[in-house]
Amino acid sequence: MTSRRLLGSVAAAAFFGLTALPAMAQQGTLTWGKPAEITGFDVHVAGTVASWEMYQMVYETLLTADANLGLQAGLAESWEQTSDTTYTLTLRDGAAFSNGRAVTTDDVIGSLERIKNPETASYWSHQLGDIAKMEALDDRTVQVELATPHATFLPALAHITAAILPMTELRDGSFDPASQMLGSGPFMVANHNQDESWALQANPHYWREGYPLAATLEVPIIPDESARIAAIRDGRIDFTTFENPDVQQMLGSVSEVAIQPQQTTNYYRLDVNALSEESAFSDKKVRQAMNLALDREAINDFVFGGSSAVDYPVPAAFGKDACRDLDTYAMPREARLEKARSLLEEAGVPSPEVALTMSSANPVLGRIGQVVQQNLSEAGFEVELNQVPTAEYLQKVFTDGDFDFSVSWLAGYTDPGMVIKWWDPEFAIWNLAFQENVPELSQALKDVASMSDDGQRDDKLTEICAMIDDGANLLALVGKSDYVVYRSDQVAVKVAERSGSANTYQYIAEFAPQ
Repeated sequence: MTSRRLLGSVAAAAFFGLTALPAMAQQGTLTWGKPAEITGFDVHVAGTVASWEMYQMVYETLLTADANLGLQAGLAESWEQTSDTTYTLTLRDGAAFSNGRAVTTDDVIGSLERIKNPETASYWSHQLGDIAKMEALDDRTVQVELATPHATFLPALAHITAAILPMTELRDGSFDPASQMLGSGPFMVANHNQDESWALQANPHYWREGYPLAATLEVPIIPDESARIAAIRDGRIDFTTFENPDVQQMLGSVSEVAIQPQQTTNYYRLDVNALSEESAFSDKKVRQAMNLALDREAINDFVFGGSSAVDYPVPAAFGKDACRDLDTYAMPREARLEKARSLLEEAGVPSPEVALTMSSANPVLGRIGQVVQQNLSEAGFEVELNQVPTAEYLQKVFTDGDFDFSVSWLAGYTDPGMVIKWWDPEFAIWNLAFQENVPELSQALKDVASMSDDGQRDDKLTEICAMIDDGANLLALVGKSDYVVYRSDQVAVKVAERSGSANTYQYIAEFAPQ
């Protein structure tokens, strides 16, 4: 059995019950140029990074993760696993929501029950495993009993989607998570203009005395990359993020601008439609040919200038080699192309015509698409590139299944057992419109979820990688780094070198206006 006791800190906040602030150590204003608006208020439901980033300003989780992807204390100051299925978590003394009410075991149990409730429709429900019962041992201690072993239960608690809500206020109707935010971290929301801006203020009840260091946080929404570059260049914003590696060249000559790459467990991916009879990719041989024809090294070189790396269903950032020996990766490119052409001949479509769909909001996706188009042409594919507005992209791919294949990216989280689960459409839900249900793969994914022995789990992950590669339905391309850009003359920042839960601003409480 394992036992861990760690102390740490978290950044989060609230949009509710805003009151006049008492005299505090906080002073000054930070301005965050946010690339996109949230897609919904409910922290247990919305599944986009644009939402997660704001939630992380507003809510806290029981655990967090450090730069080595190890678990750290959050709202829970300590935790213990006493059997394969039993976990005990002790809440931090002094943790309170921004309305002043203490965070209790009832809030913890109620929040986890809400995530598991089918009526909530939380995509995070399955990540928590099958919870048999939860019990408050005292005012600050919760015991969770799982029905079966679930190795990633604790890492799942470290993702913002497992945030702790104020259940008393939710039940009595004074707090509506679908339209408000009420959390326990350093900031609370004072104002919100949809698609335009947010204004946050320091939470006077935050458990870290003297934090956050800033009194207010202004958040203009700036989707256009060039507009964010201009805003950081002339000092209208203090910090922002980019996905485009070219930002290092575009802003590198500005002495007051600092750029910090952040490695993540995320990677760019292709979603391939195995379910549409109108798509050539309904034939597995065509999907396999496409997978073999991809040149991931070329994507890294031409799109990222060699700063990324070839990636796998089990992200390279975890240091696992479960997928590396597959023909898709290990076979020389000319041999792969020859095999791809042979598969297309067997399928009776030597020159498949397919369309690659991408959101127009991210220029990196379009550049990846161009390299993929060139890669596949060498095997005989004719690829049309379609960049569409994000709303249309989401509708086509995840709701209607009206596409051939698309470029996107996948969050890798803090444990390889978490990301690999998304290949099971019964588990993931979001890929039901295009992901083939393969019973053998689904069972293998269920099996690995219960394995705590690293060696046994690694062997099963290797087996799973081979199944994923054979189906060629959802494909990893290259690793995804984020770039935190800030004005060093206007703000002092703390950013982890690596993040596993898209928690770029986990140290926001320590950002200090200069």
